[in-house]
Amino acid sequence: MKRIIKRHRITWKLFLLTVSLLIIAVLSTVGFLYATLPSYYQSYREEQFHTTMLDIKNISQQTSSSELIATLDQLSDQGIRFSLWTESNQLFYAPGFERAPLRQARSFNANAPEGMIQESLTLDLTDQTLILDANQMIQPIDEVKSVILNLAPYIILPLLLLAVLAAFLYSRTISRPLLTLNQATRELAHLNFSVRTHHTSSDELGDLSRNINRLATKLESTMHSLQASNEQLRLESEKDRQRDTERRHLFLAISHELKTPLTIIKGQIEGMSLNLGAYKDRDYYLERAGQVIENMEALLAELLEVARVEQVALEEHDIDLHQMLQQQLHPLENFITERRLHVSMTGDAVSVRSDPSLLGRALHNLLMNAVSYTANAGTIQITTHLTDTETLLTITNQPTLHDTSETADWFDPLVRSEQSRNRIHGGSGLGLYLVHQIMERLGVAAHLHGTRDQVTVQIVFPKTS
Repeated sequence: MKRIIKRHRITWKLFLLTVSLLIIAVLSTVGFLYATLPSYYQSYREEQFHTTMLDIKNISQQTSSSELIATLDQLSDQGIRFSLWTESNQLFYAPGFERAPLRQARSFNANAPEGMIQESLTLDLTDQTLILDANQMIQPIDEVKSVILNLAPYIILPLLLLAVLAAFLYSRTISRPLLTLNQATRELAHLNFSVRTHHTSSDELGDLSRNINRLATKLESTMHSLQASNEQLRLESEKDRQRDTERRHLFLAISHELKTPLTIIKGQIEGMSLNLGAYKDRDYYLERAGQVIENMEALLAELLEVARVEQVALEEHDIDLHQMLQQQLHPLENFITERRLHVSMTGDAVSVRSDPSLLGRALHNLLMNAVSYTANAGTIQITTHLTDTETLLTITNQPTLHDTSETADWFDPLVRSEQSRNRIHGGSGLGLYLVHQIMERLGVAAHLHGTRDQVTVQIVFPKTS
């Protein structure tokens, strides 16, 4: 019971307040009637009596005695007792008696007894002058009050029952929408913005309901936007952490990669300066040191290119993918001819929207990688395919110079398919890492898969609207 009262406190408050007000109103009404009705009743009867007498006086001058007697017979039904007297105080007429004059002397006391009102008028009729005496009994005030007290229980109890029923219906009607709105605001406080109220009246409660619905809709939209923004920030934060990790790995790898040639150059210079053994042939070792320095310069150039990709501003244009592939293959034609490679390009004519400079550099590295690691007389298959949601570019080269099935993390820096890490065959190791950085910068997905004698790279462009 306490739980129900606690859940519907406003309903109980409205019920108790309404019942109290109605009980006070009922008791006040009965008390007012008890206090004022008797005196009002007496005043009303006296006023009615005197009005009747005044009406009789007003019509008497145009009325004969016989007509007056007929009027008095009608008025006697109202409880008024009339008697007509001659000027000599002899009874002329009284309702219920014969019309003939009676031998009865008139006796009129100006002081009416308690519970009676009376009045005497002299009437100048058309045929004679008569004296009209009239009196009427009224119920004593104490008896009226006693009647009210006797009737009070029969009046108060039904009214109280009616008051309780009315208070219950009123409190339920008023509190129900308030409870609904309260529940809705409680749900909003618990961040449940999908809640809606359905109070559609045209009053203030209806306005409040509609305002709560509008607030819930805006909060829900704002929450979804915040969640999307938070998710975007989380993804960007993860990407930043990933980039920082990759950058640290790159610096470590570059440091390791530069340490070996620097050690070689240092040893060669010391040998030549001391004129030791084979290092007496300075021209030979100076040439070899120059080759090592050139390789280091190429590595640093690739590293600078990686840094430039992260900072360059994108300038997107519509690009004919087939045409760009032809442009990137053109500088490799001599190498392709020398190696007797067969290059084919098939598929849909597609257009993508991207940065021409960065995309061209990435495609050049991919094609250069395919040409470099395909065995003589091998094939390079380039295919484009357009779907409902994306554009696919696939580059497959086979057979490969080395077994690539065990090569993992192709896009990591300084990873080469040639396990000996011979820079003559393996390159700088930053080509595919640069491709990965460019594709990530362009928002394009890149996948590379190697088998025993085949390498397949697939680029997924979002479809241009």
